[in-house]
Amino acid sequence: MKNKKKNSRGFSLIELLISVAIIVILAGTSIGGFYYFKRSSNVNIDTQKIVNSIRKTQGKSKAMREDSAWGIDISVDKLIIFKGLDFANRAQSFDESIPIKGLTNVSGKTRLFFSKLNGLPDANSIGVLTISDNDISKNIQINEEGIVSY
Repeated sequence: MKNKKKNSRGFSLIELLISVAIIVILAGTSIGGFYYFKRSSNVNIDTQKIVNSIRKTQGKSKAMREDSAWGIDISVDKLIIFKGLDFANRAQSFDESIPIKGLTNVSGKTRLFFSKLNGLPDANSIGVLTISDNDISKNIQINEEGIVSY
């Protein structure tokens, strides 16, 4: 009358350890993919911010704000929209500083100038601006007609 079944309900320790190991492996690969996606997203956001700021600078020159041409200086951590065609001797009271993040390198055409009334870039502003965060990079092209593409 005292027949006990040896079948226990539940998980053995080995089954539990295997399940935990599978979960850890899946989580590890997911975190790596998430980290890459986050960096890529930051570079895309910074690209949009830079392109919009270039277009804004060009618009200020076309509108002859403050009866002047306008320029933009792009660095790793911020961009500065400034009045005039000389960054070093600019009137800093007109500067508009816009923070950017997620970049480790900015190269190429980092200082752009646009002439007043027509908003065309000067000869030194035509070319490619490259922004990057280690292995993720984007190119922003400014042509002689002032068209910005990326």
